[in-house]
Amino acid sequence: LDFAPIVALSALTGYGVDKLLPQVGLVCEEYRKNIPTGRLNDCFDQAIEKNPISSYRGKFVKVHYATQIKNRPPTFKCFVNYPQGIHFSYKRYLINSLRKTFGFYGAPVRLIFSGKSKRI
Repeated sequence: LDFAPIVALSALTGYGVDKLLPQVGLVCEEYRKNIPTGRLNDCFDQAIEKNPISSYRGKFVKVHYATQIKNRPPTFKCFVNYPQGIHFSYKRYLINSLRKTFGFYGAPVRLIFSGKSKRI
């Protein structure tokens, strides 16, 4: 829960209670945030350009595109050629890039990698 803000308060003395509701409101706004696909893909392109994805079994892993599939919590789906080739640390790097670009203060961010759908 490193993304969650910490608000010190006391039920006994009432200390910090006045700071709690503004924090809840701020987190709620971030929790409902919706990111357009174009801006999302620009963010991923910049992050990947800065720190490229390592190869998987000698093959290059390519992110075709990403889109937001849900908000509450913000959930993003990335279509890649080798979903199993994305290391957990690289996933964390991409989530941190999303947080740096779009905020998501106090909200959990989910990132799902999927193979590109095959159309008939």
